[in-house]
Amino acid sequence: MTARTYRLPKNTSEFTTEVLEALISEMHPGVSIRRWEILDTRQRGEMVSTAGRVKLRIEYGHGSPPLPQNALVKMVIDGDTVNPVLYETETNVYRDYLPGLDIEKPGCLAAAFEPETGGFLLILEDLSAENAFFPNVMEKPLTAQQVGKLVDVLASVHAKYWESPKLGGSSQWLSGLSEGRQFEFFDNSVVKWIDTYVETIPYRADLVTRTGRTPAQLWAYVKAVHRHHERIFPATLLHGDTGAHNSYHLPDGRCGFLDWQLSARGAWPRDLHYTICTGLSVADRRVHERQLVERYLARLSALGVKEVPSIDIAMTAYARSIVWGFVVGWLMVPTKNYPAVIINANCERLFAAVTDNNTLALCEELMP
Repeated sequence: MTARTYRLPKNTSEFTTEVLEALISEMHPGVSIRRWEILDTRQRGEMVSTAGRVKLRIEYGHGSPPLPQNALVKMVIDGDTVNPVLYETETNVYRDYLPGLDIEKPGCLAAAFEPETGGFLLILEDLSAENAFFPNVMEKPLTAQQVGKLVDVLASVHAKYWESPKLGGSSQWLSGLSEGRQFEFFDNSVVKWIDTYVETIPYRADLVTRTGRTPAQLWAYVKAVHRHHERIFPATLLHGDTGAHNSYHLPDGRCGFLDWQLSARGAWPRDLHYTICTGLSVADRRVHERQLVERYLARLSALGVKEVPSIDIAMTAYARSIVWGFVVGWLMVPTKNYPAVIINANCERLFAAVTDNNTLALCEELMP
């Protein structure tokens, strides 16, 4: 890719036909744009957690490759950023990994990261124009069949990059679960943020009290689980943030994942537990979680993965991994990102999974 001769837009007022054409042509040579319009703009915090969103309608010129006319732009708006490593990770995943995966995924028009400013711009197919359903914990939970389809997607991702040498080649930007810039971001943030919430938000103070552990102990469990799984399981490409809220479901039954900003190199339980525990109601998870783990293992085997773990080993790994979904997935989420009612409902769903699976005691076994 040649060096850009322009800065990425910092807000929608800096969108021009020339900039949009230049961005899209990096992944789709020969594109031209006749006209475009902005349909909607949302800042970070307006039910989006890490970046702004802009909806575009694009009309392409004659001879352009076939591309979606309805597009969704993820970008930093007016400098409202989180850690830039998350933006760099997602743009690189869309450029370097997703094109090689035979899974349901949104069409990607452009993926650009600007190291000197920490800005990024990702132009994707707008799935809402295809009547996609985006789950929300305040709405009807997914069914076991719907979660099973998401489990199949995860198995396809994991099988494709199971022990892949490409994982090591991207180590400068693709973090592991126990090292790298993404891990350092969490290691510097999790305890500090949760401590602040415990001091200022009564619900989260009560929830931490119910665990019988401190925020520092809970984060130590997360790290211990990741290190343990690195020792006993092969590494693969992880989506990293597979909560049901990051999935989409099309009317014809196809489904996939959005928001690949926490993608990492690591062991499969990190992805699997989060989809199951957030997608299903507590009652349905209790009935179906073992069957869904079995489905995942069977799918791995069918896709050619050797030495798939037994169901008993997998269930223990699944149970331990729930600590990440509980502690990092939702307990540390800033209230700017989502309304408290959504954060709290997800925390309760995951705390129930922690309790049902004896997660904290299993984590304690790994501590020195």
